[in-house]
Amino acid sequence: MSKQKNSFKTHNIYNSKHLESVVKSNIEGKQNSYYLITNTWDKVCNYFNDKLPVDGTTELHVVDIFNVPNALDVIKSAIKSHRETISTSCLSRYEQLPMLVVIHKSFPRVVSYNGSVGAEIGV
Repeated sequence: MSKQKNSFKTHNIYNSKHLESVVKSNIEGKQNSYYLITNTWDKVCNYFNDKLPVDGTTELHVVDIFNVPNALDVIKSAIKSHRETISTSCLSRYEQLPMLVVIHKSFPRVVSYNGSVGAEIGV
């Protein structure tokens, strides 16, 4: 059985204003958006960082917590500014890194276990 080709391409986010702009734009213009929250010092995160896809069609926004330490708050705020009634309680804290935040329309869900994150992004 052959491995399914990954459909993601990565885009790095370097500051909170950039992240806020991307989240708002994606909520308004896309069905789904993906944000991988990671860091550069953890062994597991580096494993994912080294294997991130670059040749797909779906955007995977990579956020390093050292560049955007309040990434979850920025994402929550952007979602709430779009639709105030949406529950963002799943974005209350970092469970484990890497953490994948998937926003379907404007409803967020979090994938936080390494195997699940890897399966979701094809790493």
